[in-house]
Amino acid sequence: MGYAKGLQTREEILDAAGRLIFVRGYAASSFSEITAALGISLGKITHHFPSKAALFEALFEQAVAHFRRETLPIFEAPELTPLQRIERVFFRIETFYAAQGEIIGCPVGQTMVDPMATTVAMRGLATSLLGDIERLLARNLIEMGWSPAQAASRAAIVTAAWQGAVLIARGGGGVDGFRRILGHVRTLLAEEPPR
Repeated sequence: MGYAKGLQTREEILDAAGRLIFVRGYAASSFSEITAALGISLGKITHHFPSKAALFEALFEQAVAHFRRETLPIFEAPELTPLQRIERVFFRIETFYAAQGEIIGCPVGQTMVDPMATTVAMRGLATSLLGDIERLLARNLIEMGWSPAQAASRAAIVTAAWQGAVLIARGGGGVDGFRRILGHVRTLLAEEPPR
């Protein structure tokens, strides 16, 4: 019972911290806000996470693992066409951001934007994940008829636009600003390759 309760508390801390940190940013989030959100003592948090940096690293590792497990496999779903795979991934991403409200945050983007608040290991995970997204996106674009060079270029542009859309949304564009840019990304991805 004690071990299971400890795991539950750890997961609750990560959940509450995720809602704060990925929306407000690392620097603007504090242990006191997490304790208030959960109604637990600071000691319970520091028992599981001795520092805010340790909490942020665990949270980020969890977010990356979840994205790898739940979203990346869609890029390889054999029952979908390449364009359907891409659209399904972007629908999932859009749904994730829309659920956050008007101020949205991206675990990977927050990590890349604030290198002073992150570790080398976290930046490595972020770089690796973005690289895998680009690679899988490019593979689907090649299946749609784009040359490898064109597919790689489009995949890099799309990945950068998606992260940029999050920053624009955070800066005041809100979810509608994010959706506007994502609409342009969808148009770009739906284009027919030159014959």
